[in-house]
Amino acid sequence: MRRFWMRSLTGQLIALMLLTLLLSQVVFYFINNSERDRTMRSVRQDEFLARAMAVARLVGSTDASVHSEVIGAANTALSRYWISDKPPGDPRDWQQRARRHLLRAVPTALDLKAGEPEANLPPNPRLGENDVPVQEGLAWKPVAYGTGSPSAELLDLRAWNGFGLATEVQPGQWLNAVFAKAEPATLSSRYYVMLGVAALVLSGIAILAARRVGRPLRHLTVAAERLGRGEEVPPVPEAGADDIRHTAEAFNRMQSRLRRFVEDRTRMIAAISHDLRTPITSLRLRAEFIADAETREPMIATLDEMQAMTEATLAFSKGEATTEAARDIDLSALLASLCDDLAAMGQDVEFSEEARMPFRCRPDSLRRALRNVIENAVRYGERARVTMQRTSTGLQMLVEDDGPGIPEADMERVFAPFVRLETSRSRDTGGVGLGLAIARSIVRSHGGDITLANREDGGLQVRLVLPSDHRG
Repeated sequence: MRRFWMRSLTGQLIALMLLTLLLSQVVFYFINNSERDRTMRSVRQDEFLARAMAVARLVGSTDASVHSEVIGAANTALSRYWISDKPPGDPRDWQQRARRHLLRAVPTALDLKAGEPEANLPPNPRLGENDVPVQEGLAWKPVAYGTGSPSAELLDLRAWNGFGLATEVQPGQWLNAVFAKAEPATLSSRYYVMLGVAALVLSGIAILAARRVGRPLRHLTVAAERLGRGEEVPPVPEAGADDIRHTAEAFNRMQSRLRRFVEDRTRMIAAISHDLRTPITSLRLRAEFIADAETREPMIATLDEMQAMTEATLAFSKGEATTEAARDIDLSALLASLCDDLAAMGQDVEFSEEARMPFRCRPDSLRRALRNVIENAVRYGERARVTMQRTSTGLQMLVEDDGPGIPEADMERVFAPFVRLETSRSRDTGGVGLGLAIARSIVRSHGGDITLANREDGGLQVRLVLPSDHRG
């Protein structure tokens, strides 16, 4: 899961879009809340002033005996009205009185008419006693509401999300009004549902976009991997966005140039090797007529060696020029078959059987590389013990012998073409020095490598490593 979100193109696009959605929602939330609060506060202030000034005009135009009924009819669950014989005075003291009115149940107009002592209008349901802070920095602000309305003092109670008002309705009589409506800070469930729907839609868009971008890239990755293993690769489809299409075009051009370069080099080596056969044969025929045996025999031996090298080079060039199709095989079965064939020919070869190991390769080419390594082990180390195992990074084959080993300084030099550490140069004790060079070339063309190491108990260990992700 971590690999998906951190390394895959689809995961990164989904994460980027969800992060963009989250940031946009946060910004939209604050902007929308600010605008909504400003608009709602203005509307509430107008409604509060309209209702309070209407109550003030009614109280001012009626007899004091009905003021209680008027006040009872005006009270609501979120607002309270009361009459005092003093001006509002200090805003903090007035707010404390307003707090007590808000947190006290009051009778309604119906209760008052019926003469019932019980009050059925409960305290303000949105403000508990601990949730009604006393606001600092309060100040009365004169306000007039319409023609004919008495002048009033307005108090902005932001901490309560409300307002306070005091106005003189008759000489010595002041009408006080307070409104408080604390809104919950949590968002509605509908908002979370819509946010989840938006996230799903954006995730779907991200998946489609990632597939559109990732499909050509996957084709390009597979083609590059197969080309690196020496397989014949058809041109990559040049489709998609301009950047991806240009990349595919560049890859196809590179592949064509590499193929032409390899073919030209192979043809040149094959031509040189072929052309050398005629003068070498001519020189050998002339050497046969030399009467002095001491001169004739070394010369013929040298010409034979040159001819063997030429033939080996020509065979190698022909093998390189032949393009073998890659296919899936059981590498364990291939190696077991090769070891059985060599053992049947009288060579001391042992193979430790392993479980089935599927592998995509050019089997004839890989068999040739393995044969060169195993035959070298038998030729120079008397016997070959072959094992194969799966590792965390791929497949590993070990070929061990009981020979004298190789000096550390020559570990890399033996992979060079025509290099032989055996100094007799006799065909009976070794080849022409192309075996390990061919083997490493083939293994590297499959994405692997060959390394040498001397064993602590004597002998040489050849390690062939092939990548496990070889399916293209």
